[in-house]
Amino acid sequence: MNKQLMIKITLFVCFMIIGAEKIEAKLSQPDYVLYGTATWFGGPLATESEISLYLESQLLTVTKYSMGTVDALNGLYALRVPMDSLDPRTYGKARPGDPASIFINGHKVAEILIGDYGRAERLDIDPMNLSGNQAVININHASLHEGDAGQVTLMFDVTLSASSQDVVTVDWTTVDDSSSVAAFGDESCQFDVDYLNSSGTAEFQAGDTLTSVSVPICGDTQIEPSETFEVVLSNSQNGVIQFDRAVGTILDDDGQPQLRGFDQVIFEPDSGVINYEFNVKLSRSYEQDVTVNYTTQAGSATAGSDFAAVSGVLTIPAGDQEAVIAVDVFADSENEEIEVFQLVLSNPVNATLVNNPMTAFIMDANQDEQTEAEQERGVDNNSIPALTSPTDVVYAPAGDDVYVGTLYQEGHIVHLGFHNGRLPLKQVINNQSVGFESALLNKIRDLKMAADGETLYVAASGDHSINVLSRDTSNGQLSLVQVIENGSPSEMGLGEVYAMALSPDGQFLYAAGSLTDTVAVFSIAATDGSLTYVEHETNLVDDAGDTGPPVSFMDRPIDLQVAPDGSALYVAGDYSSSLSVFERDISDGRLVFKESFKSGINGVQNLGGAAALWATSDNQYVYVVGRADNTIARFSVSGSAQLSYAGANTKAAADFIGLEAPTAIMANDDDSRFYALGFDDSSMVSFTRSASPGELDFADIEQDDVKGVDLLAGPVGLDLSPDNQWILVAAAIDNAIAVFRTHLNDLIFDDGFDD
Repeated sequence: MNKQLMIKITLFVCFMIIGAEKIEAKLSQPDYVLYGTATWFGGPLATESEISLYLESQLLTVTKYSMGTVDALNGLYALRVPMDSLDPRTYGKARPGDPASIFINGHKVAEILIGDYGRAERLDIDPMNLSGNQAVININHASLHEGDAGQVTLMFDVTLSASSQDVVTVDWTTVDDSSSVAAFGDESCQFDVDYLNSSGTAEFQAGDTLTSVSVPICGDTQIEPSETFEVVLSNSQNGVIQFDRAVGTILDDDGQPQLRGFDQVIFEPDSGVINYEFNVKLSRSYEQDVTVNYTTQAGSATAGSDFAAVSGVLTIPAGDQEAVIAVDVFADSENEEIEVFQLVLSNPVNATLVNNPMTAFIMDANQDEQTEAEQERGVDNNSIPALTSPTDVVYAPAGDDVYVGTLYQEGHIVHLGFHNGRLPLKQVINNQSVGFESALLNKIRDLKMAADGETLYVAASGDHSINVLSRDTSNGQLSLVQVIENGSPSEMGLGEVYAMALSPDGQFLYAAGSLTDTVAVFSIAATDGSLTYVEHETNLVDDAGDTGPPVSFMDRPIDLQVAPDGSALYVAGDYSSSLSVFERDISDGRLVFKESFKSGINGVQNLGGAAALWATSDNQYVYVVGRADNTIARFSVSGSAQLSYAGANTKAAADFIGLEAPTAIMANDDDSRFYALGFDDSSMVSFTRSASPGELDFADIEQDDVKGVDLLAGPVGLDLSPDNQWILVAAAIDNAIAVFRTHLNDLIFDDGFDD
């Protein structure tokens, strides 16, 4: 530093000292001043980095300075320490010889003794000055491909700048970061969890300079961007932390991207020819061209008369994610059943094939489509940020309001209006909203609306809670009535509550505790919809309060429904691949376990990863989707809680197309048409139902990025409008609500005057 600059700084410091003498008489001595450079392991500090001085004798921070806020200091810091020599000493004032510590952004970088009254001393501060011979601790960023299932381990290297004769330790813990691609951490791997929360102490034995910490990563097959979290260091012993955190990046795919083809439903033209495009899509863009050979292969459809045979090489240029293969389909005069041909892919370069070959189902020209996408009417998180990771959607009884539960920032409820398929935003709620400060909304999984539309129930698995919200039926606005939290004050079977069901009379609510393998029972107050705990049934536990046997095969229950006549409760068990049946007392809501149907036992099949169910309004059938088996199993009902396995629709038997890893199922009012969602192939498949024996016949498929459909990637929840004319689908990957007309809507609006 040149002499003139040093004189200016000294004069400035003296000016501060002289000014300090013009204070009340009790402050009998001028300030002690520290000034100098402040660096971080030799590097410059960011503007507004905080320098603070902590007085050890009074356990108090007595002065602070933000770097760069005083131009006259020319990049130096200055700490003015208030002094007092008179007894009794004023709290927060120092005396010469008092021990103190200096911190940069909360990290201790120096230990000093306070100097004389009115004295200005220079002290250049840096963590290295305090460390002496101590080694410097750092943690390195790390990344790993997540895999498709199970767990893999992400290792973070923790380093010492030099070996030590002592054992060096440092504590560490994982935290979700605040980026737009933040990974979600939890205690166990499940649908939306990316890594397991972890913590511990890293240890360097004498002479070591490298150790590591490990974090389990949860594999999945979702198409999503790479996600990040942080590992934070603290509380070091015999070493000094330089950079206290590292970013862990969970890479979406292992190596090359997946190249996915999509099955198609093609409606034969009335005359002439239709040029139909098959979509082929990469799971992510790639830095090199992706190529694949393709050729058509006849099935029940004949090349030359039903379709034109094609072959060639498809190229997806570097940076792009999709391309199309065009095939001509011809009209004919015959009334025909569904005809099939395939488009076979082979010899991929720079990608891995998924869903190959693609199957084309040619529907006869006189068969109407069952649903129709309304692309301009959907909404996503580009316009409504709180729509990130929606999990469920529900209509109000009048059909003029819609409510969406999301995982965004520990849970939001998005209130939308509804008019002719359009969804204007009305209200966004989280636990920071006025009146909702006590709400527990972390990881909303399910929404249920009371039949009168006056109460909305919200299940939050992250908080193990149910929130009861009152609804103003005039404007749809919500207000908080009650929060039921597991363990507060007692265990109620709400561990990671995933789903709820209301009894037909509206007097009871049932909730599935996925983590605790339980079903909880609550009575509903007629006055305000509030809940009172009644009991809960637990897997492998014999309820002494009833005559039923111990509950069996109810591992990870994630959906449930009360029989329309109120006589029974049906529960889908994900991990146990099962359907559990309880008899229900309609007077007090209590349950008695009857039996469980488990895939692979006593002739029951196609329940692998039971994910959702639907009981028909005529009390004749119960349908269960098998997420792991790509199936819809059906059970006939012969009496109160009397079920028997009646068969299944399966993808393996080509009973339908689409519906890979189904997540949800529901039917319209008379159960004549069913709708089911396929998560892995981003599809919604519709069926018609035979009156007897309850079989489902494939009718139509809607699929993301096919035939102009958008905002349907990763569908997880759906609801039909009260008039059965519209379907809304919550799409977790597209962060959107997709809007579809039903066949009924098409018939009503076939004059085209629908706006």
